[in-house]
Amino acid sequence: MTKNLAFSTASSPFINQRLLDHSKVMEQKIYQVAGNVYSAVGFGLQNPLMIEGDDGIIIVDPGESLESSIHIRDEFRKITNKPVKAVIITHFHPDHWGGTKAYVSQEQSDSKEVIVLAHENFMKNVSSSNGQLADIRMGRAIWMYGSVLPEGEQGVINEGAGPKLQKGTIQMVTPNTTMKNGETRDMTIAGVHLEIFNCPTETDDHLLVFLKDSKLMHLADAIQAEAYPNLYTVRGQSRDAVIWYKGLDKVRSYQPEYLTGAHMRPVIGKDVCMKLLTDYRDAIQYTHDQTVRLVNHGLTPDYIVDALKQLPPHLYHEDRIGEFYGTFTQAVRAIYDTYIGWFDGNPASLNKIPPKEEAIKMVELMGGRDAVLKACEEAFDRKEYQWCSQLANYPIRIKKDDMEVRAIKAKAVRQLGYLTENATWRNWYLTCALQLEGAFDAIAAQAGPNGGFPSFSKTIVELPVDYMFESYKPKLNGPASSNIHIFLKCIIDGTTDSFILEIRKGILEIHHNSDIVCDETIIASKETFAEIMAKDLSVHDAIKQDKAIVTTPHFAEEFFNYFDGYTSFIHMPFTFE
Repeated sequence: MTKNLAFSTASSPFINQRLLDHSKVMEQKIYQVAGNVYSAVGFGLQNPLMIEGDDGIIIVDPGESLESSIHIRDEFRKITNKPVKAVIITHFHPDHWGGTKAYVSQEQSDSKEVIVLAHENFMKNVSSSNGQLADIRMGRAIWMYGSVLPEGEQGVINEGAGPKLQKGTIQMVTPNTTMKNGETRDMTIAGVHLEIFNCPTETDDHLLVFLKDSKLMHLADAIQAEAYPNLYTVRGQSRDAVIWYKGLDKVRSYQPEYLTGAHMRPVIGKDVCMKLLTDYRDAIQYTHDQTVRLVNHGLTPDYIVDALKQLPPHLYHEDRIGEFYGTFTQAVRAIYDTYIGWFDGNPASLNKIPPKEEAIKMVELMGGRDAVLKACEEAFDRKEYQWCSQLANYPIRIKKDDMEVRAIKAKAVRQLGYLTENATWRNWYLTCALQLEGAFDAIAAQAGPNGGFPSFSKTIVELPVDYMFESYKPKLNGPASSNIHIFLKCIIDGTTDSFILEIRKGILEIHHNSDIVCDETIIASKETFAEIMAKDLSVHDAIKQDKAIVTTPHFAEEFFNYFDGYTSFIHMPFTFE
């Protein structure tokens, strides 16, 4: 029997039927394509690719965690035991590189025994996403992927782009070969003729791989999944629609006869490949152009969404473009924001009163808290779940722990989750319901510290040391340090590297290997600095454990106290108003 990590059953009153049917495309299987290419579908969120050559193999996008990548590697090893000659990382999203060490060590990369290839912006983008934005991106990803939800008909069904995000160890292998913006490179590895080219689509650092002999194109996330793309993802990231569809036009120019991707089953046949590429880019261009058309009519996002409603009939619910991962409406809002920004043109929006003050006035106008609660209950009974949830925002803003109002909103958003075909919306709705009911923290805590995910010190230590310190800048508490001007020299133990951290009245400036005279010096390993920065370890404890050398411990402790710690998603105060 074929294994499927996605939930699958004939039907359920708690699941949108289209989302349920979407699980069927995620059955676990190694697909052999064009003779020597193997796509591991359904083993996790991302589908690693193995290309077999004469005397070795090429791995494209190893997977999201070390543990899941080892599982896939073992499956690949049933096909061939040829050594790994190259690992290609197509872009910076962690599900594409988190399991790299299953195939290659940092030592093998450093010595160039194995080619580890990525775009030159790869490390910068990893740093931005997993460094300075690590807290919020992880927190929102937990909600988006339903990581604290149960599996099954009242929990996670699938992730839209794959069956299930595999938790586990995420470790970086620094690339030894990089490509520039716009570069195309012909390479022969293990006798396989490859054309690798930068093709900005979902991300600017995207690399696509074309096998010249078989005309197979590996798309990575240029086609993001068997679903409408996340032009905006609810975890908090927008993509440039014009760049994306023009990138797909470049792919079309190759006239591929096979397509593989990081979140899709392979496609075989030139006509089928070209139709998918054309439909997908047309869906993106339509979304962009029609949004911009109505922006120029003066419409704001809510009115644009109401006017357009959905893709045109020949694309709406077309095979492989269902709204299981991205949605048309969230893309419209993101495109508006990209061009016009937050201001909707209404002068009343320029300097709004605070949300709680607005809520107090609105609840008073509506006859008080009990009247609003009654209206919420009546809306729920009429199955007006969206209106019920919006109404409930007001009394919750006034009193966060009003469990009676929170309960009716939880019921409403849970029903919205059961109705939607979008996997990420479903996960967000159902996770929010748990938080409203007060169950979220306990469920997350059962999985262990940070909900079973690696500590932030383990995340940032995977960054190159200069990026690790660079990501620390937004952690400085500006108001608390607005009258402070001090210097701390950080020496990485066992190296010649030093970083001077200058707090200058609310600003952190970092000087690398400078001779600036400092107020204090601390010597520690990169790992210890990561623990101190993430507040997993105090300076005093680091000294007690012989992990750090400091002349004036109190000064160093006070220095790091000017910085925020990383916020675990368990404690992240997402608003549910």
